[in-house]
Amino acid sequence: MKLSRRSFLKNSSAAVAAMTVSGGIINTVIGKETALSAGPGNKWPGRVVINFDKTAVTMNGISATANQIQIPKMVNAAILQLTGQTTLAVAWQAIFPSSLSATSKIAIKVPLGCANSIMAPHWTAVKAITDGLQQMSINGTAFPAANITIYDMKCSNNLSPYGYTAAHFPGVNLVYEGGNGSGYSDGAKGLQYAPSLAAADFLINVFRPGGHSSYVENLTLGFKNHYGTYAIDHDGNTAPGYLRDINGTGVVLKKNVLSVCVGIFGAQEGSGDPGSAAISYYNYAKTMDSSIANASFVAPTTIIMSTDPVSAEMQTIKMMRINSSRAYGVSDMPKYLRASAGVSGALSDASLNFGIIDETKMTIYKIINGTVTTSVVSQTPQAANDRLGIAATQLKSGHGAFIEFMVPQRQIGASARIEIFNVKGEMVRSQSMSILGSVNHFTWDQTDLHGRRAGNGMYLVRLTSGMQKISTSLTLMR
Repeated sequence: MKLSRRSFLKNSSAAVAAMTVSGGIINTVIGKETALSAGPGNKWPGRVVINFDKTAVTMNGISATANQIQIPKMVNAAILQLTGQTTLAVAWQAIFPSSLSATSKIAIKVPLGCANSIMAPHWTAVKAITDGLQQMSINGTAFPAANITIYDMKCSNNLSPYGYTAAHFPGVNLVYEGGNGSGYSDGAKGLQYAPSLAAADFLINVFRPGGHSSYVENLTLGFKNHYGTYAIDHDGNTAPGYLRDINGTGVVLKKNVLSVCVGIFGAQEGSGDPGSAAISYYNYAKTMDSSIANASFVAPTTIIMSTDPVSAEMQTIKMMRINSSRAYGVSDMPKYLRASAGVSGALSDASLNFGIIDETKMTIYKIINGTVTTSVVSQTPQAANDRLGIAATQLKSGHGAFIEFMVPQRQIGASARIEIFNVKGEMVRSQSMSILGSVNHFTWDQTDLHGRRAGNGMYLVRLTSGMQKISTSLTLMR
C-alpha cells in the first residue's frame, strides 16, 4: 500500500491541526450520570502520571535488585509532571490545600505487614516523598520531619526489616499500630481506625500492584491498603462495599491528598495471597519499551501517581491487565472501583462518585525511560461516545517512538491497525493490535516491514479502528 505525496502532506497537516483539539472532560458514566463528589484533597480529578523506567531494577543473573538511586528520581519526576512545577519544594506543596501550615501533620500509609520484602513499596520511593515534603517552605519555615508519620497496622511489624528505619528516615515517625484503633467516630460508617491517621491533617496513600482472593475481587492495591488503617477487617461477601466505603467516606476521603503506586515489582491479579511472590511483567514492559528482551523475569518498574484515588487504582489495574492480555475498560473494572466512580448497578446499594474511572476523561501523562510523551486526547469532542485520538512521541533512549491511541469503549475486544508511512507515501510498518481498553499503546522500534531500521525523518502514523481513521505526524531525528 502506498500514499501519494500529496495525500501524505495533506494527512500530516490535518493530523498536526487535529492534535490541538481536546475532547475535554464530560462528567458522565456508563449507565447513569452521577455527579462527581471528589474528596477535598483530590485537586485534579482524573490527572495521572505513569513513570516507567527499565533501569529501576537491575538484573543480577537470576536475581533482581531495586535501583536505590533511580527510584527516587522516578518519584521526583512524577510529582513535577503531576503538578506542572519545576522545583520539588513547590511541587510537593502544590498538592496540598491552602490550609497546609508548618504545624500540619502528614501521615503516609504503607502496606508492609502482609507483603513479602520484594513486593512491599520500596523504602527509597517513600524516602523520596518524605525528603520532598521536607523541602517545602511555608512562610519561610521548612516543613519538619517530626510532622511526618509513616504507619501500618496489620499482620507483622515489617517497618525495620523492609528498610523503614531511623537511619533512612531521620526525624520521621515510624509507627506500627498493632491493629488497634480507638475513640474515633469520624471513620467510614463510624468504624475505628489508626491513631496515626487520626492525629494527621493529611494522608498520602502508598501501595503496590498485588493480587488477592476473589472475595476482594482479586486485587491488593491502594483501596485495600486501608485495611491496614481500619481496626475492623473485611467480612466475606461484603468486602467490595467495605473497600468502597473506607476509601470514599469518612477520614480517608477527607484527608487523602495523593495516591502513589510503587510498582517496582508486581504480583499477579488473583494470586490469592497478599504476600504472593513477584512475577514477570514482560508483556507490559514490552509495550512500554520494545527494546526489552524476553527474559525469565522482567519487573514492571513503574511509579503511578495521582491526587485521584480512583484513577490511580484504575491505572494500576490496567498495568496488570496489559501484562495478562485482559481487558481494562470501565465495565471490566472490579465492582468496588466502579461503585466508587458512580457507575450505577456496580453494587446493590447506592454508588458514590469520588474519582474518574473512564480513561477518555482522564489526563494521562507518561514518562518512558525519561521521555515525557505526548498525551493522547480525543479529536472528536462533539461525540462523547465516539472518542478517537492518536499521539506519537520520539523516545530519547534508543530509536523509535511511543504510540498511543484512544477509541470508543464499545470497540473494546475488537482490533485496530496502526500503519506508518514515510514521506514517499510508502508503508514502513503495519501493526495489528487487540483493543483492550479505551487508551492503548505500543512502542515502535523504528524497524520496517522487513526488519530493517527505518531512517530518521517525518512519518505519518494512521489508526484504523472499525470504519474510523485518524492520523498524526511523527518526526524522528538523532
